[in-house]
Parts: sequence; C-alpha cells; structure tokens
Amino acid sequence: MRDDLKLYKHHKNYSIYKSEQGWLNYYSDGAIESLQMVPGEFDPKTYKFSPSKITVQYRTGEIYQWETLYINGYNMGQFGIAVTTDGKMVFAQTWENGLFCFDAKTGERIWRTKSRRGITNIFVGDNTITAQLHDYAMQLIDIKTGDVLMEKRPCTAWGFTTLDNQHIVCQVTARKWEIIKAETFEVIESFTHKEFTGNHTDFCINHISLCKNGNIRVAGFQNVWDKSENPPKMLPNIEFEYFLKSSYLEELKNN
Repeated sequence: MRDDLKLYKHHKNYSIYKSEQGWLNYYSDGAIESLQMVPGEFDPKTYKFSPSKITVQYRTGEIYQWETLYINGYNMGQFGIAVTTDGKMVFAQTWENGLFCFDAKTGERIWRTKSRRGITNIFVGDNTITAQLHDYAMQLIDIKTGDVLMEKRPCTAWGFTTLDNQHIVCQVTARKWEIIKAETFEVIESFTHKEFTGNHTDFCINHISLCKNGNIRVAGFQNVWDKSENPPKMLPNIEFEYFLKSSYLEELKNN
C-alpha cells in the first residue's frame, strides 16, 4: 500500500483511504484492489462537468479504464463510490439523480434507481444496498435490479455509520438514534442524547464514527444566527463533538 494513503472509513469488505492528491478508494478485500477517479472539470458557463475517468485495478493485475458523466466531484467524497466484493459492479451515489450501477470493467450502466432523489450515503450488502436519501428517508435497494424493496421514515439526511457487516447506526430525529439491521431495517436499539435538543437543521451532522470502546462519536456544526437583524444574519458556525452510549454496543464489546 502507498505510504501517502491515510485510512478514512471502513465500509464492509473494503476501506476508503484518502491521498494527498485527492480521493482514492483502496479495497482491502475482494476482487478489486483499488478504484481511482480523476474527476471531470467543471465548466461555470454551462454548469456541467466533463467526463470523469475511472481506473479499476483487480488483484489479478487486470486494469480497466472508462469514463462517465455520472460520477463527478459532487459525489466523489467519503461515501461516493462503492463496489461489490466479487468485483463485478461499481455504484455511485448522486446528489440529485439517485443511485447508479455500472459494470466495473466496461463502465456500462446496468441500472439507475427510478427515484432520482439525492443520496447522501450507501451501504453495500450481499443482496441489497442501504441508501440514505437527502429528503429524510432510507431505502433498501435490490442490488441486481435497483428496485426499492423497502423505505424507512423518518430519518435525517446526515448519514449513518457501519457498525459491522450487518448493522448501522443512524440519526432518526434531532434527539433520537437507532441501531438497525442494514438489510432488513429491523430496529435493534433506540437511544437519545440530551445535547441534541433543537430541530435537526440546527445540528448539522457531518461525521459519525464508531470508537474502540463502543461509543459513537458524532461531529458537526451548529448554525448560529444574529436575530437582532432583519433578516437574521448567519454567524460563524459552532463546531461540536458528542459521544453517544449504546447498551447494545457495550454488550458486543464485552462479549
């Protein structure tokens, strides 16, 4: 592994590493060794991107390159691209156009979700994909067809965190959190945190992570407004970091 890569997120059967030059998704398990993207350039006149270049390298030494307009700088970030363990499919979430599935070797589009709502996070299971939508819902998507099998509401748009290969933790409302089975949406545990007392728009969650001691770290920022002015003036945000405790995670850690 390259020395300039730093672990950013473990996601089921692969890990995402951040490089100094940009984003590189490096896969620690499965058929694909690495997937690298060079994003297309944005044209402010047309408000469009040029095609992005995708390079898929397999553990066998095979390398495939293809281009697409559906993966760009907007959806490239920490959860933007994912793959199946067998190395056959690449997934890309988009802010406005739903979820796409590509042939990993050719770049041919296999399916696209009928719902084109924005997606902020995905979790790739064996048979399904759990997708978090920007309009406060989660969907369970068939991995072969892209059909929506189930939808869960309410759910905030600020992302979720993988606990293991079966469970995720998500923010349901400003004060309510749930641990659920990723491929069935069965709720394992619900819990609250007293610090989150306002509407969810007051507390913007931009990173959730699982600590070694079983606690959940929640980081983000709180919007601050000067209401003495009309209209209210937005002031610099206040960054925050909270830790949530879960009896379910505590039991897992002890066992």
